[in-house]
Amino acid sequence: MTNSITCAGSIALDTTRTPFKVAERVLGGAASYFSLSASHFTKVYASSVVGGDFPEEHFGLFESKDIGIKDVQRKPDGKTFFYDSTFSFDFYHRQANRTELNVLGEFEPKLGEKAKKSEFLYLATMPPSKQKDVLRQAVGRKLAFMDTIELYMGEPYRTELLDVLSLVDGAVFNDAEARMLAEDANLIKCGRKIRKMGPKIVIIKKGEHGCLLFYDHHVLPFPACPIEDIADPTGAGDSFAGGFLGALAARNATEPKIEDLKVAIAYANVMGSLAVEDFSVNKLVATNKEEIEKRFKNYCEMLRI
Repeated sequence: MTNSITCAGSIALDTTRTPFKVAERVLGGAASYFSLSASHFTKVYASSVVGGDFPEEHFGLFESKDIGIKDVQRKPDGKTFFYDSTFSFDFYHRQANRTELNVLGEFEPKLGEKAKKSEFLYLATMPPSKQKDVLRQAVGRKLAFMDTIELYMGEPYRTELLDVLSLVDGAVFNDAEARMLAEDANLIKCGRKIRKMGPKIVIIKKGEHGCLLFYDHHVLPFPACPIEDIADPTGAGDSFAGGFLGALAARNATEPKIEDLKVAIAYANVMGSLAVEDFSVNKLVATNKEEIEKRFKNYCEMLRI
């Protein structure tokens, strides 16, 4: 039996604008992407909050993928976290048009008994105080990973963020976040500095240029999966994280060795590449184990010399 994962973070309604299409008020949020990605590997429990404007069919979607949503709080008088953004022609730059925290701004995460006992924990982007609260509740965790954004790397959040970093086993950041947190331009130095802050496993994502894995004395570069058709890069990072922790859970790797991490990174790149091929969570929902395994095999063959 595989281990379960608890994910705490945002469930959102997104409006995403690209030069080719606009998708309005579609399902988004870190917990949505992570959970739907990881659910292809193991049982996931989601902790979040939504407002009365959240479409009921989205709950049905989570349940159809066997994602536990009892810890998703419903605030009928409030509005769901909303994010409106525009991507550049090359999909590399993203401009935030509107960010409305709504009910997420007052979110107090509460884990149910099953979620508390999960062996794996993913702390998606939230104020560090909320991440710390989830850590206290997750009494069954054996491996905890976190993500964050640049906002929480400065004051008044930085001290508490460093506290969270000292308590987790792993961290997943993009290159800009890693440079800001470590206060260094060189990503190799950044990864090593962040490891000294607490997490024994650090992953630095570089978008279409792949990622770097820092573990023990290892610094391992991995390419991204080659993709011809990109529709929407939203959620790629959380889908990546879902594939990574999902693969570790499927291997019962609560104390992962370097070989476990290599396999998990490969699946992470696969899930991130699938997520960007359609808007919202559509591709994560539509894909199946056969397609995931085929892309995983192709990725591994690409790395052979």
